[in-house]
Amino acid sequence: MKENTENAGPGKAANTRGGLSEGSPRVYPFPSPPDKDTQTAKATARKLKIPFVDPLSANIEDAALALLDPEVAIRRQVLPIRLVKDTLVVAMASPEQPIAIRSLELLTGLKIRPAAAPRSSVSAILKRVYGRLPGDAAETVQAARAATETKKEAGALTVSIISNKGGVGKTHLSINLAYALAKTSARVLLIDADLGNADISNKLAIFPEHHLLSFLQKNQTMQDIIVQTDFGFDLICGTYGEFKLANLNYAQKMKFIRHFKNVNRGYDFVIFDLGAGIARTVLDFALGADYAVIVTTPQDLISGYACAKASFFRFKELEERLETKIADYKPQWAFSPLVVMNQVTSLEQGFKLFETMNKTADQNINTNEDRFRIQLEYLGAIPTDRESIDSIEQKKKPLLLGLPYIKASQCIQHISERFCNDGQPFNPGAKFKHRFRRFMAILSQKI
Repeated sequence: MKENTENAGPGKAANTRGGLSEGSPRVYPFPSPPDKDTQTAKATARKLKIPFVDPLSANIEDAALALLDPEVAIRRQVLPIRLVKDTLVVAMASPEQPIAIRSLELLTGLKIRPAAAPRSSVSAILKRVYGRLPGDAAETVQAARAATETKKEAGALTVSIISNKGGVGKTHLSINLAYALAKTSARVLLIDADLGNADISNKLAIFPEHHLLSFLQKNQTMQDIIVQTDFGFDLICGTYGEFKLANLNYAQKMKFIRHFKNVNRGYDFVIFDLGAGIARTVLDFALGADYAVIVTTPQDLISGYACAKASFFRFKELEERLETKIADYKPQWAFSPLVVMNQVTSLEQGFKLFETMNKTADQNINTNEDRFRIQLEYLGAIPTDRESIDSIEQKKKPLLLGLPYIKASQCIQHISERFCNDGQPFNPGAKFKHRFRRFMAILSQKI
């Protein structure tokens, strides 16, 4: 960006370096940040090929500030600078984190153009800007907040992890995926939705007084049962007993929807570790999520295919029902679950097994369908390493925390980047502008 401070009239703010704005009314004067901090930010800008901006001298639009919750801005060390059509320019202390940019897009409903900024400058101006907007900008801020209120309804991106049988590593993947996403500063909620097993509690040695079943059966809020873990993500635990997710009645599902609608707005990602099997309610949770992940192994490939097949036919049933119940509803024609091949002897084996599973689905399902189809997507493979996994489970911590450099951990890390770096936000269908509406529509079905 070119520095241009000449010919700035009395009613026009100068376009200083990093200002990224012309005609904005407000410049916040601060002393210069430390040279080292500025040099680091400029180096980051060159490396990432993005603009450099110094918030201390930038023209900051009040309407842009109103588009992001102050708590989020302070926690993420980001500062909205300027809104240009549907793109929000944001000064960031850590613009190299894709998940931070993605989460801002989810929260604002806008495209984010990151600009590298000195961390000290961002911290200093955040303390002064939010909550102290001038009175003459009140109407602009109020209008901007009202305009973005519906965009916030989208809430978290949801991921459901399922399998047709136990022992394939579904819970292991759920825990480590939650840890990998939380490690990037994302706000992550992991929900153990297996109400009869509580496997996450066992693996992490977390046994709270309140859990998902107590929420469903007692007069509690979902917020009451959320536990903060030492691993960077929050957790809702399951419990032991005969009660299964498949037994949820309509009233319990409606209670879950009402509470989850509010809770999920506070997170970037929500991960459901669903119980093993293909019960209808389990499949509905999987299909209501933005992403359904099927975990299988070389020994259980037929079972993994059966899970994909059952999910597809429930998907087809739900789409046809929504088409008849909702005016002008445009069905999703393709069901695209993500497949993880766990406990493989090599990454090559994992991909070959996926190709076999995909070919079988195409031949046995798609050839007999005239409207809907299944399109499996390969999420990745995880090599078998029983000794390492057993040793880390004894320490009650995620594999990525205890043994981050082994091949299994690196593969899970790579899998997590599918959700961090996906360039296009998930589009659940034209009728559902916000993701949660589809989740609610599917979970509220009585069939």
